[in-house]
Amino acid sequence: MNEYTYGEIRIGQTESFSKEITLEMEDAFRKITGDENPLHKDDSFAEEIGGGRFQKHVSFGMLTASLMSALAGLYLPGKYSLIHSVEQISFKKPVFAGDILTVTGTVEDKRQGLNLIFIKVKITNQEGEVVLTALMKVLVQK
Repeated sequence: MNEYTYGEIRIGQTESFSKEITLEMEDAFRKITGDENPLHKDDSFAEEIGGGRFQKHVSFGMLTASLMSALAGLYLPGKYSLIHSVEQISFKKPVFAGDILTVTGTVEDKRQGLNLIFIKVKITNQEGEVVLTALMKVLVQK
């Protein structure tokens, strides 16, 4: 876990990590949220409803988005983070169980006095395709 303070963080600073999306993660997310939409668990339904674009069920977009919590809480800034907001979130491509996602955050701006940093988030799959983009505002508590 990183422990960047507000004063240590620089515009352009980047941190990233990778995580595989698993069936177990999807099951846990389903239990937490209660989202039983068959698109997220039934391969044949997903193939049918997707008009052939999906060969298997699509992982939850918000499961992918939840990786931003680890980006802020462990990497940028890490220990002293408190997510203020996530804006301009865009799901660019579907994610499937077995995909290895790389979450990258780059500091775009800082607001002195508020100890607020603006992080441009990009999540890519193992093929290098962008699956999610967002702007995350994070308060740095120290």
